[in-house]
Amino acid sequence: MDAGLKDVTDSYMREVSGIEEHCSRCLKTERWGSSVVLMVVDAAFNSIGLNYFIAVVPKVEEFVQKFVGSGG
Repeated sequence: MDAGLKDVTDSYMREVSGIEEHCSRCLKTERWGSSVVLMVVDAAFNSIGLNYFIAVVPKVEEFVQKFVGSGG
């Protein structure tokens, strides 16, 4: 018997603590000062497997300095 997509997704969700809260915060644009552009940059770096606090956060902050500037 094949498991439905929801069953498969739920099994993965149970393995990753805090992922539901993380996803909810992202969907509500509560990250990076509600900047969708910065959340996309965050997701791009995160999707290639970089450590979030060691690599992703500093790179997003670097992006802000180089491309957004003080006009945030």
